[in-house]
Amino acid sequence: MDLKNKINSLFSYFNNNLLLKNFVFSFFTLLILFFFILKFLDIYTLHDKYIKVPNFSQIHISKIDSIASSNDLRFVIIDSVSDPNRQKGIVISQDPIPNTNVKKNRRVYLTVTESETRVVKFPDVYDLTLRQALRKIDNSGLLVGKLSYRADIATNKILDFNVNGIKIKVGQDILKGTIIDLVLGKGLSKEDVLVPDLIGLDRVAANIIIKLTSLNIGEEIYKSSCSDSSNAVIYKQLPTSDNNNKLQLGSRIDLFYDCNNN
Repeated sequence: MDLKNKINSLFSYFNNNLLLKNFVFSFFTLLILFFFILKFLDIYTLHDKYIKVPNFSQIHISKIDSIASSNDLRFVIIDSVSDPNRQKGIVISQDPIPNTNVKKNRRVYLTVTESETRVVKFPDVYDLTLRQALRKIDNSGLLVGKLSYRADIATNKILDFNVNGIKIKVGQDILKGTIIDLVLGKGLSKEDVLVPDLIGLDRVAANIIIKLTSLNIGEEIYKSSCSDSSNAVIYKQLPTSDNNNKLQLGSRIDLFYDCNNN
C-alpha cells in the first residue's frame, strides 16, 4: 500500500470513528479556550503593568483624592492621631511606601493628623502614682508637661495638676492635646534617681522615659542640618548617664538632636 492509500485510509478511519473525532475536536477546543483565558487574565490583571505609589507624606486630606485618582489608585484613612506639633489634617504615614510598584486600583492605607481638635474631660488622677497618672492622661488624649515636687509623705503621688499655672478640676472640659503640668509628692527622704541613657532615642521615646524616671526635659537643641525634626534622634545629653549619675526628682536633662535627612 502506497503512502497516498495509507493517508486515505487514516482519514477514512477518523471520519468513521465518532468517538475519536469528538476527542480530537474537544482537545483542540480546550487548547483554544485555555489560550483565550490566559490572554483575558493578562488584560484583566494588567500583567507587567505597574503604577508607582506617589508620596502622600505631608499632603493635606483635601488633596488626597485628586492625587489618588490621577494615579489610578484608591485610598483608605485607617487612623487619625493628635499631634499638636504638626499641621492638622496631613498624612504622616502610608502603606505601601512611596515608589512601590502596585497594580491599578490598589488601596493605599493612610494615617493622618486630626483635622479638628476634640474636647475631652480631664481624668481623675489625684492620689495616683506617677506611672498610673501618665497612662490615664495619655489615654485621654492629653500630654504631660512639667513635673514639680513638694514635700509629702508619699513619693511620686499626684498632689495637684494645672495648665500653664492655672488650676484645673477633675471632669473639666479641656482640648485634646493640652499639656498638663503635675505636682507630685517628694517623700520625706532626699531621694535621687539615676540619669537614664537617652542616646539614640527620638523625642517621643525620650520624653516617656524621662517622665517615668520623675525627671523633666530641659533645653532641646537641634543641629542646623536638621530639616525635619520628626527624624531627630538624641546624640548627646546633659547630664550624661555615665558613672551612675544621679539627680533629684524633678531635675532637668538637656537634649541634643541630630537628624537623619536621608
